[in-house]
Amino acid sequence: MGRLLFKLFLAFFGLVLLLGMLLFLLVYIAWASLRWLITGQKPQVAVVWQRYREMRRGGMWQQTASRPAAGSVDDVVDVEVREVRPDNDQIKRLR
Repeated sequence: MGRLLFKLFLAFFGLVLLLGMLLFLLVYIAWASLRWLITGQKPQVAVVWQRYREMRRGGMWQQTASRPAAGSVDDVVDVEVREVRPDNDQIKRLR
């Protein structure tokens, strides 16, 4: 009898957790859509998903995985290297 009650409790708890997550998701979607209509900014989830699809379709991963980009082997960039030492004001701010 105790095992049955425990299993029923776990099933009920899982159902409540699932319904809570679904409710949270619905509230977030409503809030993000409302904000999108007011400000014109897409929801962050939509932006990330769109960039993921563009990278997948655009060949960013395919290009790096299969072969280097055209012209990248022969490109040489010269840079000037110099040491930057912090002055006394920067050292005081760090302390």
